[in-house]
Amino acid sequence: MSDVLTADQVLDAAPDAIVVVDVDANVVRVNGQAEKLFLYDRAELLGKPLDVLVPDRARPRHQEMVASYFAEPTTRAMGSAIQLVGRRRDGSEVPVEVSLSPIHTSGGILVCAAIRDVTERKAIERAAKINADRLMSAIESIEDAFAIYDADERLVLCNSSYRTIVAQDLEGPLVGRPFARVLDDWLPSLAFTNEAERMQFRSDRLNARGAQRDTSDVRTCDDRRLRVTGKATLEGGMVQTVWDLTDDLRREEELQRTRVAAEQASNAKSEFLSAMSHELRTPLNAILGFAQLLFRDRKQPLAERHLERVGHILKGGEHLQQLIDEILDLARIEAGRVPISLEPVSVSEVVREAYASLEAMAQRAEVAFRVAPLPPVLPRVVADRVRFKQVLLNFGTNAIKYGRAGGHATIQVEALEDVVRISVADDGVGVAPEKQARIFEPFYRAGQETGAIEGTGIGLAITKRLAELMDGRVGFTSAPTRGSTFWIELPAHTPTEAPSATVAPEKITGRLSDAHGAPQVVLYVEDNPANIAFMEDLLGEFPTVHLLTAPTAEIGIEMARARKPDVVIMDINLPGMSGLEATRRLKAWEETRTIPVIALSAAATDRDIKRSESVGFYRYLTKPVEVDKFIEVLEELLQE
Repeated sequence: MSDVLTADQVLDAAPDAIVVVDVDANVVRVNGQAEKLFLYDRAELLGKPLDVLVPDRARPRHQEMVASYFAEPTTRAMGSAIQLVGRRRDGSEVPVEVSLSPIHTSGGILVCAAIRDVTERKAIERAAKINADRLMSAIESIEDAFAIYDADERLVLCNSSYRTIVAQDLEGPLVGRPFARVLDDWLPSLAFTNEAERMQFRSDRLNARGAQRDTSDVRTCDDRRLRVTGKATLEGGMVQTVWDLTDDLRREEELQRTRVAAEQASNAKSEFLSAMSHELRTPLNAILGFAQLLFRDRKQPLAERHLERVGHILKGGEHLQQLIDEILDLARIEAGRVPISLEPVSVSEVVREAYASLEAMAQRAEVAFRVAPLPPVLPRVVADRVRFKQVLLNFGTNAIKYGRAGGHATIQVEALEDVVRISVADDGVGVAPEKQARIFEPFYRAGQETGAIEGTGIGLAITKRLAELMDGRVGFTSAPTRGSTFWIELPAHTPTEAPSATVAPEKITGRLSDAHGAPQVVLYVEDNPANIAFMEDLLGEFPTVHLLTAPTAEIGIEMARARKPDVVIMDINLPGMSGLEATRRLKAWEETRTIPVIALSAAATDRDIKRSESVGFYRYLTKPVEVDKFIEVLEELLQE
């Protein structure tokens, strides 16, 4: 026997809320889902107007829609074209979708409304819209052109930069267009050398659509430089980006032009420094050279009054040489041409060398010069040994010059936490407080410009720059009439070293004046008559040395091959072949390869010296020549 279902049972089985109304829009039947959705008991809704389930603001419009429907009742499926909202018993609202079905009865037309709660779906739609808006905002924020094509090669979305660069002249909607059509519409705005190149670009882009990555550079008709990149997506589509490189490339070209101009200016400056060094040192070599010869002439000694005058020549020449050296040194530093070789350096050794160089000067100035006891544990410093010594010599020279007769000058070393401080203190004139701020400026002498003490005002400026190049720093304290203390701090390096027991100069002895030695031949290649005469006078003091001279490199190398001298002294800047080329040839020939060559040149910049490193000189000496140093090198060779 089969069960007979009632109408209420059928309605209650429906998944959506069901509300049935008559022609007067009064509720005649509801199901359980309607009770749950609107929070009414079934008895509370029956006989009530349908408007109780509609918010107050929507009732006028709802009544019009009901009247219109009853005028022409048809089945209408659910849809989201109209945003509908239901009103619950507690006054809260719920988004709904409604489908309508007319029911024809003997008593007239009824309308069955199936009502679905779409709260969750609306929330999902809102979240999806927010994400879509965020995606579009992110894509739009990309400065470069950006577009996505689907697996059917149709444009899905793009930003405004893409429209501006790629599709500026296109009419109508861009989204949905095939990639090939977008490309064809873009090609006329691109610049190619010929039509074949244009077609090749088109073919390459179409053939590369399935590639993992495709990149090409192109130029537009208005001279913009673009980089076009296509990358395949996992779904079979493509992401295309177009980068405008115009400004970056123009900046790079401008930087390149600036760099080339700077290099040319730097090279010109280097050439100028080299030329100036040579032109200034060449006459100065003769001045100081002959003055030194007059001062040490044992065959015809000068009278006391003439010796004093020669002393003034030497003093003035040495001052001029110092000025030339310091100006060139400062120019090299400012041009970034000073090579710095940082390595662990023994502080005690450099202090000892600086002391040995300054002791004689201190004795002449009647300044008691000493080195304070060194710390028991003294680390090495990370520095350039030559430049470190130069700093100490600058400090020491100033301490002696600006000291006072009967005063003191002291080198002191302190091992601090991670640096070593080396200071030079004096009890001389000091520096006035109002002048201390400019003490490290070039050519500033803190009020001593017109004083009796000679100086250039460059040494401290060089010292500061050298310290900074060695990752160190300099400073000072001073008080008028009470003296000054200048210091340099350099980074410490381990392991440690024991302090040197003594700090004393080393003496050099020579035997070139020994009349009983074997005859030895020296060839001097030099075009300047004054320099030749100076060398003849200098080596004329040594009876065992026979001097040959050659005015050009070409003559010099032929004399070297014929006479096989014991030593060749080579000028660098010679008429015709240079001294560098002449030395290269001497080192290439078997019969002259072992003859030591001493370079003696007014070309004294770092650039000049560096160029000579690969030639094979035994030693590179610069003009004005230091006689004692030159004799030391010559003696070293001839004794061998």
